[in-house]
Amino acid sequence: MIQSFDSNAASKEIVAALQQDGCAVVRRLADAATVKAVQAEFAPHLAASRSQPPKNVAYRSVGDEFLPGNTTRVTGAIAKSPTCRSFVTNPLILAVCDAILLPNCSSYQLCTTAVLEIHPGAPAQALHREDLLWPHLPFPHENLEVATMWAISDFTEANGATRLVPGSHLWPSERVAREEEVVAAEMPSGSVLLWLDHTLHAAGANRSNISRVGLGLIYNLGWLRQEENQYLAVPPEVARTLPENLQRLVGYQMHEPGLGFVGGVGQEPLELLRA
Repeated sequence: MIQSFDSNAASKEIVAALQQDGCAVVRRLADAATVKAVQAEFAPHLAASRSQPPKNVAYRSVGDEFLPGNTTRVTGAIAKSPTCRSFVTNPLILAVCDAILLPNCSSYQLCTTAVLEIHPGAPAQALHREDLLWPHLPFPHENLEVATMWAISDFTEANGATRLVPGSHLWPSERVAREEEVVAAEMPSGSVLLWLDHTLHAAGANRSNISRVGLGLIYNLGWLRQEENQYLAVPPEVARTLPENLQRLVGYQMHEPGLGFVGGVGQEPLELLRA
């Protein structure tokens, strides 16, 4: 099973669940008004993207089912939805990231942002691990990511809730999950699912007559390349309008001892934004 917590849970409880099971759910962490605003901001972008075929060519190493049909994906969430920025900087989520990621880096950053709309009839996505992004790192390795999926609509087993394999973050990479080990992360709108980079997971098949919508926000160690190019997705003219903690999460900061400088050696990217 996937451990589930109320929104007032302490971050150490979530961290303990992630260390034990590789995944956890926090129920109703976002209020209904905020979720509705996020849904409205993404609605035109989702509508414009529904006719575009999935770009599986970029994920051939994972398999043809990485981006299944009847699924709409919109990236660049920070620039497209001002309201969703509060999800990125949610204090509970950042406290979990502090505990899990900061032992292995001086700062962490956003790896990728994406809204996923799973339409009726969509097949299940292939189970995969986030750490496939960095195949040259041997396993076992330190925690590279904390992934989150916010429920913009209710997540049910029938409508394609994210499927995970609790405990698989401790498995060797070649271990294949049996079907009875896979669990659907059912949760009401406003809840958030968290998992670690080596945890097997995938979107489920949508066998219902309604779409389900989730917002994926993933954080990774600051010395790793981000999956989504945040400097193009959130260009300087947009980044200048963001609060400093979000600017840093987007990647406009240096990682010790000197990764990511701009201009003179040792010059912080934030200085460029303030110029």
